[in-house]
Amino acid sequence: MQQIFYELSVLAKSVNFKNLSAAALHVGLSQPQLSRIIAKIELELKIVLLDRSTKRKSGWTPAARHLAQIFEKSAKRLELDLFSVSKDQMVSEVHLGTLEGLAPTALKLAKMCFDSIGIHKIFLDIYDLSELDANFLNGNLDLILSSKQPGRKKTHHCLELGFQHLEKVQTHKDFSVMSTFEYGQSDRKTQSSFKHMLISNSLVIRKEWFKSPGGTGFLPSEARSGKSKEAEPVWLLGSELLNPQLWLKITEEMVNNQIL
Repeated sequence: MQQIFYELSVLAKSVNFKNLSAAALHVGLSQPQLSRIIAKIELELKIVLLDRSTKRKSGWTPAARHLAQIFEKSAKRLELDLFSVSKDQMVSEVHLGTLEGLAPTALKLAKMCFDSIGIHKIFLDIYDLSELDANFLNGNLDLILSSKQPGRKKTHHCLELGFQHLEKVQTHKDFSVMSTFEYGQSDRKTQSSFKHMLISNSLVIRKEWFKSPGGTGFLPSEARSGKSKEAEPVWLLGSELLNPQLWLKITEEMVNNQIL
């Protein structure tokens, strides 16, 4: 693929204006120059960035805005990483994702990063397992707490912290209560064996439903240190792009402070 970094940077600025002619007035290029840049991106990536149904005032397509967002996000992350390398400093911003059942561990991890490592800003979000995998593999998350390693390729930055049991709950035989991930993995026979099904990505909602009116399903136990063959492992996983010094510092502190 040809190098189109400059062209993407122009697109990222241009989509802030409603159409091509308005953008040309603000990005320091003539309209024909800007049009050629957009056409180059379209040809290279095989996507449509301009809605040319109205010739005089072509507007941006959703794909153009999405591509600009991806570029800006990637450029920002690159800027932060380059700053860290040039100043020989730790990264000051971390994006952390977790399963809801591991939220208490995630809070301890975040507090440790603030206190012992000097992280300035942490984005902490909860996902179901499939969402967590997708965001990690797409590079949207620096660290995740999960019950499995995403994808087929073994993650370079990984630390097994402990384990977590999936405890079966049977408080009502008519209701099946599942996470969205569990529902996606279940078969039709299992689904049809219950009169009603409640599917939610919220662990809090599922816990409350088990209490009243009740249901049948599984809830994760509290995470514990050590290993167990009959339980789900608890993994801390780091992105391939994560600063190696930061990963080393985090894992050392977690072991020393016995997070679980």
